[in-house]
Amino acid sequence: MLYIRGNHKDYDNWEAQGAKGWSFKDVLPYFLKMEDNRDPAYLANGYHAVGGPVTVERPEYKAEMSDPIYEAAQNEGYDILDSNAARQTGFDVLQATLRNGQRCSTSKAYLVPAENRTNLDIIPEAYVRKVLIQNKKAVGVQFDFQNATYEVKAGKEVIISAGATKTPQILMLSGIGPKEHLQEFGIPVVADLPVGNNFQDHCGTLTPYELDPEIPTTTEKIQNPQNIIEYIDSRTGPLASASFLSIMAFLKAQLVSPSVDYPDHEIYFLEAPIEYPEQQVGYKREIFEAYYGPYMNSSLFLCMSQHLRPKSRGTVRLNSSNPYDAPAIDPNYFQDPDDIRPIIDGMKTCQRIATSKPMEKVEAKPFKTVFPGCEQFYGNEDSYFTCIARAAVVTIYHPVGTAKMGDPRDPTTVVDHHLRVKGIKGLRVVDASVMPTITSGNTNVPTIMIAEKAADIIKETIECSSYEYSRYGSGDSSYGSSDSSYGSGDSSYGSGSDES
Repeated sequence: MLYIRGNHKDYDNWEAQGAKGWSFKDVLPYFLKMEDNRDPAYLANGYHAVGGPVTVERPEYKAEMSDPIYEAAQNEGYDILDSNAARQTGFDVLQATLRNGQRCSTSKAYLVPAENRTNLDIIPEAYVRKVLIQNKKAVGVQFDFQNATYEVKAGKEVIISAGATKTPQILMLSGIGPKEHLQEFGIPVVADLPVGNNFQDHCGTLTPYELDPEIPTTTEKIQNPQNIIEYIDSRTGPLASASFLSIMAFLKAQLVSPSVDYPDHEIYFLEAPIEYPEQQVGYKREIFEAYYGPYMNSSLFLCMSQHLRPKSRGTVRLNSSNPYDAPAIDPNYFQDPDDIRPIIDGMKTCQRIATSKPMEKVEAKPFKTVFPGCEQFYGNEDSYFTCIARAAVVTIYHPVGTAKMGDPRDPTTVVDHHLRVKGIKGLRVVDASVMPTITSGNTNVPTIMIAEKAADIIKETIECSSYEYSRYGSGDSSYGSSDSSYGSGDSSYGSGSDES
């Protein structure tokens, strides 16, 4: 939901690694193309646009702690800025993919307006088994639907957009991946490529703080009938927030020159129910109760600190040759010891802001409880925060990189700069898995940009042709019997006349 593009240098680095045509100047037009920004203050700086499918707004809600946090940040010397414009380093004025107080998802922005097009068939709840490949060419996809297996034949290309964990699984089940790994499961090797390598994710740590008891808890705000009525009537109030996120900031270690605009960590200030940390971290019950138990009925906020450019690399691998078995994901957090340092820097900034003079207005206080297992480090801020960060790491759900884009001569890449899978004709990947390196911020908007740019790349190289549907294992070219057709008669499978 957060509208964050990342840093200009992220994309310049992509191009430097061999992703020709993916520098910031090349991708900015696609960020603008997607955007319908409804805030005149942003439009004035030249980095935003109107008329695109994805609506961008400021949330129609301000938490009690928001103004004191901004005041504290300015007292610390930080800029308050639009992180999607010329510079990123500083405290951001929140932008989100919202439309009239509701999430503007990619489904709402792209799929719903196109769902009745005659050249588009949508199969809800279909499950892809593998890509069909003949003579090094992708010729279709095999999938399950309503207890039957089908094949859809592609006239030109197959495009995989299943995300950074499922895309590598589909590729490997199709025979595209590390040779020795595929052979473990008896999968014939079609292309020996480093699929599933280069896994990257943002991870971080949640630090809790107590607030003025007169401030309602997040649960109380969610359940308050007046807030519900306000949201229904005007799409404003707490329920119109960006998931109760109040403020975020993109920061860097103090040893980095102030002139360098390349933050290495991000912090978020968010209101949250007391259950949220338990759900995100997966605490053992006794640890959660020891740390959070005394505050079960308190009003609180959390400060999340995450690194932005991890050096560690994980993997996605098959657990079996069964497409219904989830892949084995090893994020390999902190494989490189440098990755924890930005998180600690962010936790220290959280502490300075939370204990600052302006935050006395909302009676912000650190928890008095000591994190279990870290007692011996209490009193030494660096050591104590390091202990917590290692013990209570959380994913930010930003997996990328497992079908790396770049120079096709580079042995670490899976797709070229046109998103074509190396060594296989008619097969592309269009999702976050192609990112060579993770962007400096949330990955939703960069992934939309990739898809927008991919559309132009594909249009430059192919023309769409018809698709043929057949039931797997039968000679019948129709998509099942008449009672299993999807939708009305003019959109049922087997027509074969619609362009895709």
